[in-house]
Amino acid sequence: MLLALAVGAQLVGHGAAFAAATEGQPAAKPAPVEHKGRPRVRLDRLTFPDDIEGARSLARHLRFVLSRAARRADWGIGHNRRIEYRFSVKELRETVQGDVLQVHCEAVGELPGGRSARSRLSYGGDPKQRELMVKRVLEIVARGVIARLAELERGRLRTRR
Repeated sequence: MLLALAVGAQLVGHGAAFAAATEGQPAAKPAPVEHKGRPRVRLDRLTFPDDIEGARSLARHLRFVLSRAARRADWGIGHNRRIEYRFSVKELRETVQGDVLQVHCEAVGELPGGRSARSRLSYGGDPKQRELMVKRVLEIVARGVIARLAELERGRLRTRR
């Protein structure tokens, strides 16, 4: 918050130093953007274990989380391009230790050309909130894998140029 009081021609308060530092200087230009818009990112295949309670609902939630994460990621290319990826949940298990539910998840994302990203997470919490915990773990793992896939894609594009 910028707090300044006008006293005569002087600025007093938190904004005084900012105003003095930027007075008479041109505004900084933003870094040039090499691409405009976002590419179309499509989940080619989702593999999810069927032996989990509520697997259908969790897989649906995971699809939503993946699409949101893929939309927000910086893939390094513009709107006229297309990216396809695959996502597999290799392991999703729950263990109860005393009064703590431990959720373990391992997932792998793959881009064409054999590039892949893996994420593992173990997360503990209240056993009464099982579904919320499993969804939270899936969200964290999915965001991590998508972020790494986007980084791999940006690196591939950088080496191509």
